[in-house]
Amino acid sequence: MSENEWESFKKTVKPIDKTKKVISKKFKNKIKILKKNSLVEFEDLEIVLSNNWGHLEKNIHRKIIKGNIKISKTLDLHGNTVDESKKKVFNFITQNFQTQNRLLLIICGKGERLSVSMGWKGTGILNKKIPDWLNSKALFDKVVWFDYAPQEKGGKGAYLVYLKKA
Repeated sequence: MSENEWESFKKTVKPIDKTKKVISKKFKNKIKILKKNSLVEFEDLEIVLSNNWGHLEKNIHRKIIKGNIKISKTLDLHGNTVDESKKKVFNFITQNFQTQNRLLLIICGKGERLSVSMGWKGTGILNKKIPDWLNSKALFDKVVWFDYAPQEKGGKGAYLVYLKKA
């Protein structure tokens, strides 16, 4: 390879993104879960560890997309505030993790629709917050993978969540 070819090749290469953090398996979350009708500390739900939405084994992912693995439970957050939704998502994930329900559906809606000139995009607050909560320190030891739901299950207005085994 000549010097000119090498220089032109270097211009086409995209550098590796070094801003993504690696999640340490040794990290333990310190969330106090108290009995019913008492407060739960949700501070760790705001601390995001990684921008990665998790990695799922290829065969399991294929089974989820085809519908061979059925959704165990569904949570609908329509009409809830951000604080109410945060508590509901945390409790929903925690309860299903303990009962070993693996595939969950969280419906948040697409949010307020923008005009045609803006491309009909949604501006949903919950739609933006849920990935942060699922990537947070509070839930990283329970969630293996999550992604937008298939179009027939809600598309970009819902999330499929796959939990670890208890």
